[in-house]
Amino acid sequence: MLISSLYASEGEEIFNKICFICHGKHAEKSSLGVSKVIAGWKAEKIVEKLKEYRSGNLNQYGFGNMMRNRATKLTDAQMRAVAEYIESLGKQKK
Repeated sequence: MLISSLYASEGEEIFNKICFICHGKHAEKSSLGVSKVIAGWKAEKIVEKLKEYRSGNLNQYGFGNMMRNRATKLTDAQMRAVAEYIESLGKQKK
């Protein structure tokens, strides 16, 4: 239980540091009015997208460079933590 709460705390910290500016406090915003709202996405999908951005293989909505810049700063474990946090935001709204 302690490990998962530390993991969730790390995910929230990462989200609040680098994600919320574009995606909103609860991941409820469409980034710059063009991206999809990510609140409630499954963690696996988020990790997959982050890894694609990190590798330079994804450039959705012209945000490839911006997202790659952020994703390259995250370890796989940090990606998982922030992805699980974002998934939990969608569950809180229901």
